[in-house]
Amino acid sequence: MAAADERHAAGEISERVRVELGGISLQDRLRSQSGRELVVDLGRAGTLRGVLRHVGAGWVVLERERGSALAALAHVVSVSGLDRFAEPAARTLNLGLASALREISRDRSIVALRLAGKASGEVLHGTIDRVGADFVELAVVAAGEERRPGNVSAVHLLPTSAVAAVLTQQHGWG
Repeated sequence: MAAADERHAAGEISERVRVELGGISLQDRLRSQSGRELVVDLGRAGTLRGVLRHVGAGWVVLERERGSALAALAHVVSVSGLDRFAEPAARTLNLGLASALREISRDRSIVALRLAGKASGEVLHGTIDRVGADFVELAVVAAGEERRPGNVSAVHLLPTSAVAAVLTQQHGWG
């Protein structure tokens, strides 16, 4: 009888854990990993490795050896380097991807944009000039060039949903 009670209690605990895990979102799971070095796989757009610094609504920022990288969660294929824990984080950024991109555009620094569906080597270099509700305008310059009117070779209008990652040469974020 005692053994049957133990099995029942163990089963109930397992079921409660499953139900609790069912309420944890990807963002919640990632928030609990702040400060850990993670590898984020973006499929064809490549991988990013860095220390998780921020998690927003639909995006994460990794601090890398040479700058920071924002990855859009909509294009994440997998994340590795996590521990087994998930807990609510004390600090939460609820800003969406467009807000994060506007923050990047403010300093007018050169970024490398990786687009969903494009190979990781097919990177657009330039400055984010404008961010609308669902689009980004990128003034394209050659890698290593500064953003000056004479150096802009093209302006691309990109749906925000096409942005897989934005890499900056600067550390720190918002």
